[in-house]
Formats: sequence, C-alpha cells, structure tokens
Amino acid sequence: MKRVAFDECIGQNKLFETGVENVSMAQELLKMAQHREVFWQSVNNKSKQFPSLFLEGYYEIIKELCTAILALDGWKALNHECLFSYLKYKKKELEIDFDYLLELKDMRNSIDYRGTMVSSDLWINNELRIMLTIKALSEYLKKRII
Repeated sequence: MKRVAFDECIGQNKLFETGVENVSMAQELLKMAQHREVFWQSVNNKSKQFPSLFLEGYYEIIKELCTAILALDGWKALNHECLFSYLKYKKKELEIDFDYLLELKDMRNSIDYRGTMVSSDLWINNELRIMLTIKALSEYLKKRII
C-alpha cells in the first residue's frame, strides 16, 4: 500500500498548522488515553477471547497520544495517515517505528470497516511492541506538558 508522505499531506490540506499550541487539548487527550489504558488493563484476562477489540482499543490509545503531540506543536491532521506522517517527519527523537503504526492503522481499519477478526496470536505477537510504543509516547507527552 502506498503511504502518504508529509509533503503530500500538506499539499492535500490534510495536515496543517493551527497556529495554537493547544496544551489543554493535549492534557485532555493524555488523560483519555490513560483512562482507556486503565480500562484495557482491567480486562486483560479477556485478550485471548477478544483480540480484535484489544488491538483496536490499544490503537485508539496510540492515536490519541499522537494527536496530543500534534496539538502541543500547533498542528492538526485530518486522517491517521497524515498524523503518523507528521510524527515520522518531525519527531525522529521519539525513536518509534512509524511504519509499524501505519501497519496497526491498517489492521484497525480492517477490524472496524471490514469486520476482520484477528487471532489471539496476532495480539500476543504485537502486545509488547504496542505497550512500549504507548509508554514512549506517554513519557514524551508528560515531559512536554509538565
């Protein structure tokens, strides 16, 4: 699948500067991501039974954390592809595999829009990487917000 680059997102007006570093939005998105994470941790014993929901739920946490980073920078993305393109282009210091996030986006879209059910093995094989990504994004945000 062809990916949309940072410059293409800008050219298509799907990624743009807002002119406002929105700290309050970033704080709220961080709180919501933490709230979701607490929920998913509380039902972790159900992951083998509901791997599609876990993958989708944890993807939403990643997306919210990434959106919070853009809000702090005074940017807005109109889709997830451009959200990740911005971070890949502008936030190399995060040392996150943004191509992996695009793969997660594709899996999440298959779940949400095509009803794809993923196996518990797929969840198990991705869980640690997802958790490490969430940890890195959360720590980055906390340092910037405080």
